[in-house]
Amino acid sequence: MDEVPWQRALEEMSAKPYEERRFVTPDGDRYIGEAVFSSDAMHLLVGRIGSGELQTVDLDHGHIEDLRLDGNRGFVDTTTVCFLDHGNIIGMMGSSQASPRATAIQRWMNACGLASEEIALWPVISQDVWTKLQNANAVHNFEFTFRPNPAFMPPESSSIFGFKQTSNRYPDHRITFKVEVPKRGQATSRARGHRRLQEDAMHFMSELGYLVGPSGIERARALVTLPAEDGHVREEALDFLKHHVTAKKRVEVRSAEDARPRYTTAVEAILEAAREHAHDLRGAVSG
Repeated sequence: MDEVPWQRALEEMSAKPYEERRFVTPDGDRYIGEAVFSSDAMHLLVGRIGSGELQTVDLDHGHIEDLRLDGNRGFVDTTTVCFLDHGNIIGMMGSSQASPRATAIQRWMNACGLASEEIALWPVISQDVWTKLQNANAVHNFEFTFRPNPAFMPPESSSIFGFKQTSNRYPDHRITFKVEVPKRGQATSRARGHRRLQEDAMHFMSELGYLVGPSGIERARALVTLPAEDGHVREEALDFLKHHVTAKKRVEVRSAEDARPRYTTAVEAILEAAREHAHDLRGAVSG
C-alpha cells in the first residue's frame, strides 16, 4: 500500500468517541485503542480488556480476595505501537503475555478505520537474508510447516503449494510442504527448477504476513547456493523465521509487583531499536 500519513490518522483517531475505538471479536474478545503523545510524536495503544477478576493478598493477615475497582472501570493489557520513519513500518512492544499481538492489532486497525484501505501486518525480514535469496545462484529446496486456522485464511494468491485447499482438508493438523530440485538429471531441467523455486520462494516470503500468527507458521527455510568472494560458490541454509527484525531492550517497569512497562518507556525502547536496525527497515521498503 502507499505510505499512509500515520500522524494525521492518529490525530483523527484521538478525536473519535469510545464506541468508534473499540472492537469485539466474534469470540467476545474486546479491544480498545487510544492515540497518545510521547517523544514528539503520536503513537497508538491497543488494549485487550480483561474478562477475569484479579486477586490480591493481604500481606499482614494472609487473606486472598478479589480486587474491585471503583466505578465502571476494568483491567486492560496493552501493546504500544510506534509508526516509524520507514514507510509503513511499525514497532510494537506488549506489556504482558496477554497483550494484543500483531493479528489482533491488524483486526482492530481495520475495524476502527485507522487507514482508508485494509491493513495487513507481517514481520520485517532481515535485509541480509532477503538479499541472499534474491542473489542465489540456485534454490535447491524450500519448505514450510504450519497449523491451519480456518478463521484467518490468506488470499488465494498469497501462497504456493495449495495452502487453502490443504487447510480445508486438514484443519486440525500440522502440515509440512517441501519442494526440492533433484541434484541429478538433465542440467537444463535442474536450472529451470532452480529458477522457478526461487521465484516461488520469493513470492511466498513477500506474503508471509498473511500466514504468520493465526495460521501458525512454524518453519520457513530454504537451501541455496551463493557466490563467494573468491569466485567459488557455497551452499547456505536460510531460516526466514529466525531472521525477523526483533530486538531485546531493558525497560523500566512500574514497580516490583507490576512488571508492565509504562507506554512512554516502551516508546523510547521501540524508537531506539528502530535506530539500531535502520538498515534493515529501510531495505524492507526500498523496493
